[in-house]
Amino acid sequence: MRPRADVAGAHARTDPQHYQRGAGADRCTPPDVVLAMLRLLDVPQGGRVLEVGTGSGFAAAVLSRAVGPDGHVHSVELDPVTAERARDLLARDGRTNVAVSVGDGLRAVPTGEPVDRLVAFVSVSAEVPAPWVGAVRPGGLLVVPLRDEARVVRFRLGPDGTPAPERAIGAVYADPGA
Repeated sequence: MRPRADVAGAHARTDPQHYQRGAGADRCTPPDVVLAMLRLLDVPQGGRVLEVGTGSGFAAAVLSRAVGPDGHVHSVELDPVTAERARDLLARDGRTNVAVSVGDGLRAVPTGEPVDRLVAFVSVSAEVPAPWVGAVRPGGLLVVPLRDEARVVRFRLGPDGTPAPERAIGAVYADPGA
């Protein structure tokens, strides 16, 4: 079992202003919400994390620092312009263990080796999407905003592939398209 990553320390070492400048800054999840969600994620040092909803890249940068050089973060962003901006900001911040891809993270996520953790910065109505469940190894954690419940819920993936809720925090997510 790997030691727990220092998410609070990684958050403190990541400058939110670096990620909140210029076009697309309105797509930033507030830094305090990022910290609360990443604390729920219980990230291990050296872990593999999938983020759905890259936005500015701030959360990916925090995760990058938290998992350390032996870990990896893959982030999926729907909007190509937002993804490119995040890639640029992450590179300027020296984040070399992060990959950002463009795609609809609600419908499909990058395939390959299952990840230890998944965090979503996009809300879903009530159920964890099947592609997210399929991306996480058994015993892994998913932190997902559930719009209908106005909560962010941490799920643990059981051996049979069923996500079981463990903990939750209150949150309100505004979806411009909803």
